[in-house]
Amino acid sequence: MLMNDTKKLSVDIKKIWRLKALLEFIFFMIATAGLLWWHRLAPEKLQSWILSVALIVLFLGLAGLIFELVLVEYRWNFWTYFNDDRQVELHRGFFFRKQVVIPIARVQNVTLKQGPILRWKNLQKVVIETAAGSSEISGLKKPEADQLKELIMELAREAKNDI
Repeated sequence: MLMNDTKKLSVDIKKIWRLKALLEFIFFMIATAGLLWWHRLAPEKLQSWILSVALIVLFLGLAGLIFELVLVEYRWNFWTYFNDDRQVELHRGFFFRKQVVIPIARVQNVTLKQGPILRWKNLQKVVIETAAGSSEISGLKKPEADQLKELIMELAREAKNDI
């Protein structure tokens, strides 16, 4: 049973990416609030400087939020993976393309990871480990991730037996 076509991540990963962008923005808002609180307590000499830094932090947070939200659709459209009996290929990006090819014979371990945010949407992260490092496919539905893990491990065992 081989998956011979290029696959996309689950559509639900877009919600996770949006949530991540929102959480990062909240971090910037907390930092801005802390700076504004410090601004009220600081000596007069520092108040204008602290206010400037707070506004810069707020602007960076807002710009980051807008940038991340705009990129969600782009990231999802150009993040694909493919596997056959010889390799697993990961593709991402259009302007800045990245293609990772992992030979099946080099696979040492496949791990499934799922934090609370991924669990909320019933998604998992598949981590493929080789001696050279690891690569991940984040945002697969649980049954698809389980199937991919079993398939890669089965093909890796067969490839190691052939060597």
